[in-house]
Amino acid sequence: MASLSLANAAATRRAGKPAVALSARRSVAAQPRVASHAGVAAGRGSLQVFAVRSRSNTGGSRKGLMQYVERVNAPQMKDDLIPFRVGMTVRVGVTVVEGNKTRVQPYEGIIIGVHKAGVATTITVRKAFQGYGVERIFPIHSPLCTFEEVRGAGKPVRRAKLYYLRDRIGKQAKLKTRFVAKKTGPTRHQLKMEALAATKAAAAAEAEAAAAAAAAAEAAAAPAEEEAAAEPEA
Repeated sequence: MASLSLANAAATRRAGKPAVALSARRSVAAQPRVASHAGVAAGRGSLQVFAVRSRSNTGGSRKGLMQYVERVNAPQMKDDLIPFRVGMTVRVGVTVVEGNKTRVQPYEGIIIGVHKAGVATTITVRKAFQGYGVERIFPIHSPLCTFEEVRGAGKPVRRAKLYYLRDRIGKQAKLKTRFVAKKTGPTRHQLKMEALAATKAAAAAEAEAAAAAAAAAEAAAAPAEEEAAAEPEA
């Protein structure tokens, strides 16, 4: 408290005002704010003032925080995924690293649940192996997992989850097979991938054209700079 009073007296003396003894609370309140808000901690025989960092650019709003999280997670999300539906059969390729070698471990089963959580979205795939049910959870946006639909293997159901398959054995655990006529032409997923590839190619071409234009401008400006630098020497 004595140190704060001395500091206050020195400040008022520099400002040309008579020194006035202030109490601890008034001297703390008279000090300029360093950050957006400050706190006071009382110890044994002393009074300490600590500054707290200002809030982030989100302004403390939940909406702004969610938008910031979406912007950060957007580059990590895949844009070439198949449309996952509960009841469809998928073939998953998991990249396994063993020492200096990598191999792809196949896994095929029925999707019994889709858990949507943005970049952390996962699917639960179940299959029967030697009479025992095996389930695995795969993050769909992981770079170590690839997904491929097994067409005609299972019929999508109008259910959010297929957890009842855990209590079924043998043929009862199988879904009805969907027999459809083979369609000619590309599928909707293939059309989507073609449009995405065309968009990426156009963006790459624009970037190359901009880089070429910048290089040409630099090459055209280089002789003028050399002439301007050579004039004072002459």
